Amino acid sequence: MPGHDLAISFWHLMARSRYGLQSVDRARFVQMEFSTHMLVLISTMAMTVPLFGALCCLIQDRNKNVFRVLAAFFLAAAVTELPTALQLIVSGAVGATLLEALWLVAMACVTPLIWLYVWMLTSEEDGLPKHLYWHMFLPAFTLLTSVSIALYLIETELQLVGLSEQTLQQSATAINWVFRALVNVAIKLQWGVYILLVYSRLVSYRIRLKDLFASNESRELRWIAFVIGASAFYWVLSLISSLLSLIVPDYGGLPSSAYYLLNLSLQTIMAAWGLRQRPGLRPAGNEKRARDQRYANSALTEDAVDRISGKLRKAMTVDQLYLNPNLSLWILARHIGVSENYISQVLNEAIGQNFFDFVNSYRIEAAKINLRSGEASILEIALEAGFNSRSSFYKAFKKVTDQTPTAYRLAQGTPEKLARNLSV
Repeated sequence: MPGHDLAISFWHLMARSRYGLQSVDRARFVQMEFSTHMLVLISTMAMTVPLFGALCCLIQDRNKNVFRVLAAFFLAAAVTELPTALQLIVSGAVGATLLEALWLVAMACVTPLIWLYVWMLTSEEDGLPKHLYWHMFLPAFTLLTSVSIALYLIETELQLVGLSEQTLQQSATAINWVFRALVNVAIKLQWGVYILLVYSRLVSYRIRLKDLFASNESRELRWIAFVIGASAFYWVLSLISSLLSLIVPDYGGLPSSAYYLLNLSLQTIMAAWGLRQRPGLRPAGNEKRARDQRYANSALTEDAVDRISGKLRKAMTVDQLYLNPNLSLWILARHIGVSENYISQVLNEAIGQNFFDFVNSYRIEAAKINLRSGEASILEIALEAGFNSRSSFYKAFKKVTDQTPTAYRLAQGTPEKLARNLSV
């Protein structure tokens, strides 16, 4: 049947595009490193995890917009597993073709959705970014193309149009080139662009954290950085594989098992961490934005800068707010009765430090006193000074003093204390 041959040709193209296969023989696909049943099992697991994650996201009652975007990402990720997870159930070339078309659309949606999720997670306001429609161009184009081709294939399969076999084969060739361009060029290019966009967003976000928080280890989104790094690594490998397939005639491509195992691992990380992640730049709990309007209609005068600077230093030296490991700009603003915007302005322009460095400078001075006494352990000193972990204390201390806390203690200690300090 000519229409059936056309659908088969389309299915073979998609198999080559997804798995890097050079042969159009389905038996070649079945005889890969993992058996078909094992691939179906792993793919089903990789589909179940994001489906469960999407369900959990939709029942969240806080930060609903963030979780809705994450749910959309999970659904797209689940759809990318459909062709493999259902290949033992779906029979017929048309059914396989429809699954492959869904896979292509989902692949075009995954990276814009993960970027949108990271954007909302690192935004200070609860809203969508401007000009979002530009990010939906390739998914929309892929959807229209997939629907058009799928409908055409179904129509020819049902013999509702009378086309010659030569015309059908020419159509199959044209369809193959369209999807080859989408899969091997457009979507791979899209993935590379969005990996860079997410990385750039994370860098800007971490810089902004230091304007708002004195301790930011729990807000740095390292798990997302790991997911993006792993995706970037596989993306580079896929580019190399595509180039090798053009150069080496018998090159078989990357093992499909590697893709499924990586995808399963990343989906599990996304579900485990994404469901408990909250936006990092917004007030939480009892932290409320200060509503001081004293300087709302005028720029800060020199007297106002001096007055705010005095309040900031009093809050650190007298009130010792730096001892609070969860101290944020909002807490400080409420304590001294000044807008956080003006506090940031004074810190950056008059004092020459961001909020993170300003608070930690007082913590380090307090820690130096305890280090010189040589009585408590490094961890105890770090916690007493307001740091929430030993690693953050070491990092901040070395940045300011060019020494580790242990080296500083030993340099300050007397010969009688040296042996005791070495054991700490």
